[in-house]
Amino acid sequence: MIHFAGSPAKNRTTVVLALGALAVFVAAYYPVFKILAAKWADSEEYSHAFLTLPIILYMIYQHRGRIFEFPLQFSALGLITVILSSALYYFSLLTEVHTVIALAMYLTVIGAIVFLFGVQALRLLFTPLLLLLMLIPFPDQLYIQLTFPLQLKVSEVSATIITLFDIPVFRAGNVISIPAKSFEVVEACSGLRSVITLLTLSVVMGYFLLTRVSSKLLLVAASIPIAIFVNLIRVVAIVLLFHFFGLDLYEGTLHTVTGLLIFLIALATLFMLQRILERWEQK
Repeated sequence: MIHFAGSPAKNRTTVVLALGALAVFVAAYYPVFKILAAKWADSEEYSHAFLTLPIILYMIYQHRGRIFEFPLQFSALGLITVILSSALYYFSLLTEVHTVIALAMYLTVIGAIVFLFGVQALRLLFTPLLLLLMLIPFPDQLYIQLTFPLQLKVSEVSATIITLFDIPVFRAGNVISIPAKSFEVVEACSGLRSVITLLTLSVVMGYFLLTRVSSKLLLVAASIPIAIFVNLIRVVAIVLLFHFFGLDLYEGTLHTVTGLLIFLIALATLFMLQRILERWEQK
């Protein structure tokens, strides 16, 4: 491992190497950017990526001074990581497995950082690197395996709550039936879509608004049950409003508006929790 003492010449060398590495990286991994952009545009689960990516770049920009203060190292560990991830990238392009292609790019980023600045730079850039990892979409099969059990659980709990209002309910899998209509708890109502979005948002909020690691972890952990709970409310509300008032929110514009309102409730709950944790930190 080679170290360089801090000096203006060293800083210029570091900047030139970093910019050169960035240029090579963008050229080599351009196919990944096209794949991710297409998936983000076509997926409601990851549409927030177009807002999250500038936030990631801003986080890195905030640390630019401290990054270039690290001794230039040319770490063997980083070089090996870059070589192995580049090989993985080449073979994943042949297999066209998009998630693996994106993960290979991510590992190359990790390796390049370690190669130039050492492992300590990863600690400094932990949050933006975590957010970048969270923008890599799940493989379709894994997404289905995660979503379907949630659909069944939300259906089961929703049916139980609805019976408390003296409404005859029959549930078959993820379909809830009352005398006048049947409602299918689809993937969007499972809560996983909201979990992905709120998890990302909770990491961003914790980074900018909280100071203690424990507070940040609590906020991130709380985003998961909040997302699932508000989607549970959505399913129950749709059934109850149809049964008592004949208001059909199951599809169409009203369904979309209801989903937006429910997400705003989740967002407000997350912000309220953040404020509580912030006051706790101050005390």
